[in-house]
Amino acid sequence: MKEVKLHVETLDDFARRSMEMARRLDQGVRKQGKGLGKELGHISFESMEGLLKVLTPNRWRLLRALRNRGPLSVRALARSLDRDYRGAHADVALLIDAGLIERNEQGAIFVPWTRITAEMAVDIAA
Repeated sequence: MKEVKLHVETLDDFARRSMEMARRLDQGVRKQGKGLGKELGHISFESMEGLLKVLTPNRWRLLRALRNRGPLSVRALARSLDRDYRGAHADVALLIDAGLIERNEQGAIFVPWTRITAEMAVDIAA
């Protein structure tokens, strides 16, 4: 299972986690997470507002549809969601930049994650 964890963290927390990851890589540890076959990715946001700007209801619907249908062109995805191409294209570009969507060798877009979780703390003011 490939899982990505979305969370809000301070710049100091991001730097600390990055240093820990570099240390593990130096030791030859390639995967993190608990259990065999589980790959855990992290995507950090500076604020909860930033996370919620990326994961709007329309974009979440787009991610779910793409995960369920498999690799598609942006045009085919837009058509399947009854959305205009330009809006779907803009959302796909943003989700690619965020790391939630990728392109395969043929140029089709897909969601590489089988699970997306979000960790939120009410008291973090980043």
